Amino acid sequence: MRSTPERVPDRSAPVVVTGACLVVLALAVVALAPRVLTRAGWTIDRPLTAIAAWQASVVVGVAGFVVGIALVVLAGRPLTDPFGIGDSPSHGLNVGVAVLAVIAFAVAVRVRPGPEHEAAREAIRTGAAPHREVDGTLVAVLQADTALACAVPGRSGGVLVSTGLTEQLHTDELEAVVAHERAHLRQHHAAVVGFAESVERAVPWVPGARAMARSTRVLVEFAADDAAARRVGRDALRRAVLVADATGALGAVRASRLS
Repeated sequence: MRSTPERVPDRSAPVVVTGACLVVLALAVVALAPRVLTRAGWTIDRPLTAIAAWQASVVVGVAGFVVGIALVVLAGRPLTDPFGIGDSPSHGLNVGVAVLAVIAFAVAVRVRPGPEHEAAREAIRTGAAPHREVDGTLVAVLQADTALACAVPGRSGGVLVSTGLTEQLHTDELEAVVAHERAHLRQHHAAVVGFAESVERAVPWVPGARAMARSTRVLVEFAADDAAARRVGRDALRRAVLVADATGALGAVRASRLS
């Protein structure tokens, strides 16, 4: 009597289901997180938490989608050689080309500092903007009629203000402006905004990417305001904002928030 061969259970099915669930989860996060975070009132009072939530939603969405697709595509393949490189040398070449393409794309969409930052950095480096100490911080003061204050990241960066702004501010207001810009540097806001804008450039068709970039640009201002207010007080900072950004819509929102 012939024995029937034992059926080998298909272990790829649970992997495919897990991958599909991860893809669905990623799509749900990408779709729902922007709606929740743009409508939640607490983000105004806790900007650092809101920034972390935005970034976490992007990481969860991207990681879940990539891992989920990988599990679905590679289900049933041996763990020792999931891409089948041993079957054909061209498989390894294809994988290498794909990895290089992803790296090249990431480099291409990375947002770099704009020309205004480069001009400010050059003014600080060459000494065209002499330094002055404000509340314990060396600040580069640029001769210009325009009201200007900016935080320039990097080794040759720092805080730069224009004489057009300093001449309009009282001492405590100038200290508030410097504390605000210094907070941008200490909390690495340039990198935070650069990450959000890079995501927007990478997937501009995703509404959440645009919402993240817009929200992040506002939230870093709120976070810097909070740090400056803790150092010099909310009233001095509010008065400085009304002088430095009297006509801007964001300036009005910042001043209202501080009052």
